[in-house]
Amino acid sequence: MEIRTALPGEGAQVVGLINELIVELGGPMLPVDEAISTTESFVADEYDGEIIVASQGAELVAVCNITYQPSIRTFGKYGIIQEMYVVPKFRSANLGAQIIEKAISQAKSVGCPIVELSTPPDGARAEHFYRSVGFDQIGIRMRSKL
Repeated sequence: MEIRTALPGEGAQVVGLINELIVELGGPMLPVDEAISTTESFVADEYDGEIIVASQGAELVAVCNITYQPSIRTFGKYGIIQEMYVVPKFRSANLGAQIIEKAISQAKSVGCPIVELSTPPDGARAEHFYRSVGFDQIGIRMRSKL
């Protein structure tokens, strides 16, 4: 198993994993072509963030998208894990923890003092996992669709 940043041309596999996450959470799948374009923009460093993947051979089995957001409260930018997904048959094998460790290492390398994330409603399993890898609950994230 290799933990690394996503490579050019892996957008379709990354989007496939993120769509699996969204479906698992009960949401509608992303439009694939637009999502692949956005993914490839991350890979090409057009956005401030990166996509961490776990690969087994040519197959991606996990993904973690981390973005960097500027903030006054952190005296610069901080990391936000936007999407995190591990294929079910690879869960409970420390793979998620390894990907989080890589994402945190990447965030530290660009000067982020903290990394934040949100969990889904009724996400007790996810909350337990993130606590086990060093995250603390700080509140509820809210959204307004525009």
